[in-house]
Amino acid sequence: MAALLRQCRVRAGNPSLRDIERLGEKQGHVLPRSTVAGVLAGRRGPRRDLFLALLTAFGIPEEDRAAWTNAWERAVAGEPAEFAAEPDDDIWRFPPDEPVMITCGRIPESEISELTPSDPRDPDYVDLATYADPDALIHLFGHIRALNPENEVKFATTNELQPGDYASHLVVIGGSDFNMLTRDLFSALHLPVKMSPRLPETDWLGMEVANGDETQRFSPVLGHEYGARILHEDVILFFRGVNPADRRRTITICAGMYARGTLAAARCLTHPALGPANQAYLRRTVGANLHFGFVARAIVMDRMVAPPDLTNPEHRLYEWVRPE
Repeated sequence: MAALLRQCRVRAGNPSLRDIERLGEKQGHVLPRSTVAGVLAGRRGPRRDLFLALLTAFGIPEEDRAAWTNAWERAVAGEPAEFAAEPDDDIWRFPPDEPVMITCGRIPESEISELTPSDPRDPDYVDLATYADPDALIHLFGHIRALNPENEVKFATTNELQPGDYASHLVVIGGSDFNMLTRDLFSALHLPVKMSPRLPETDWLGMEVANGDETQRFSPVLGHEYGARILHEDVILFFRGVNPADRRRTITICAGMYARGTLAAARCLTHPALGPANQAYLRRTVGANLHFGFVARAIVMDRMVAPPDLTNPEHRLYEWVRPE
């Protein structure tokens, strides 16, 4: 529990104990520095009210509170903490001083809204508005930057990558519709998964898995309400392997059939409540293997996407591990 709270503190900008105490006062909570220090160090268990006050101070969303409260109850009851974080083994932690490049596709000018100036000469031009998956990009950039203060962490669209960037720990965001690098990597890495293109003439949309002589297909779930197309469930892919451009580095793919799914793939191992449990699950199933991946379902509720819980078999659609 202490490790989870320390991760939340880092993601909140690593405020000092004095800042946490002051923030608690502003929010109407009592967060004494000495008590908070003991809780974060794991020397004392937090009372429920102090625990919830810390979550508020660290900016944990209200919709995540139920999972956190459940985790607190398990910790107080002394149950085995299989969900406990192991910060040094975090999948998003890279060796010090090794570069990290996060990349996603760029939306074609023909598909950019008229409300978004696409001409760089326009005074209102916003470059990030042309990125295909800005939500997932910003989330991962902040998370990786916070976990790797000694590393150079950059981001760019795929068409902006320089030759040297491919030798970084490469994090590729988004499906093959806007990100051509994702499409090329499916072949280069010999992945058992294929993504169907989102084209008008495509008769089926989803991810296809070749499992021996058997082929499995997984499709997103969409509905039509009040004349609009609504995404209820997306299919996501997470992959980690050895970077073929530099075998000293890794390559990671976070992709969904839709942007909400790509965000779920990015948050799957960073979510404050689900992330530690999902990482613990991968440590048990993957071990020391450097090539692994999974296809999972991500539920969308009122436009908010929930990352999959890998400990729940109903959320896992397909997973593989290959010795590298």
